[in-house]
This record gives sequence, C-alpha cells and structure tokens, in this order.
Amino acid sequence: MPPDVYVIDIRPLDGTAFEQRMQVDLRVRNPNDFALEIDGVRFDLDLNGRRFARGLGDDRVTVPRLGEARISVVSTTTMMDWVRQFAVLAQPGRKDMDYRLAGRFFLSEAITGHVDFESGGNLSDAAGLGGR
Repeated sequence: MPPDVYVIDIRPLDGTAFEQRMQVDLRVRNPNDFALEIDGVRFDLDLNGRRFARGLGDDRVTVPRLGEARISVVSTTTMMDWVRQFAVLAQPGRKDMDYRLAGRFFLSEAITGHVDFESGGNLSDAAGLGGR
C-alpha cells in the first residue's frame, strides 16, 4: 500500500525577486508490515487548484512498519505564485487553503525502487498553520 502523506507545516526561507524558498514538513504514515527506507523525495504541491511549489530532498528517513515519520523538504515557488496564493487567502471570508500533494519517494532497498503518493487536505488543518 502507498504511504499516507500530509503537509503539516510550511515555513518561508530566503527568497529573491523571482523565487521563494520554503521548508515543507510532511507527515508520512506507513500502513505496511515492513519499513520504508526512504532516501529521496520529489513532489508537487498545488494550492487552491493551482501549482504552488515543487520540492526535492535526498535525506534518508526510515518510516517504521505501521508507524510514521516527519520529513522536511526545501521547496521552491515563484514569487508571483506566492503572492497570488496570499491574495486568494486575503479575500473576505476566506480562511483556508485546499492543497493537493503528489510525488514519489525513492527507496534505498526495494525491488520497485520507488513508491508514488498523492493526498490532499486543507492547510488550516495542518499543525503549525492554525490547525491541530
């Protein structure tokens, strides 16, 4: 089974006039009866139906069987996409942002070599963003 993956936090990092970097923290839950030995991740993050950021990381993380782990990934977006999303959030009556996360974990010791994932939710529900 593919892992369950959720955005749990987003923190801005440095940026330029054309690019914004941020740290995206993911909660990875492994429903399988074997550990996932992850040695890389790649994903696209959409907010409110529009592409927002892309993330890449090569940290090694072991997600235990029937367990969970936290993965932090540096991601990039254009400054225009960043501003556009916050303009949507600033609209009267708007308090939340829907997200879609799709990507791939690269596995260090697996026959398949990778496992794809896709999930969605609401960032206001994410830890560190006004949620649980």
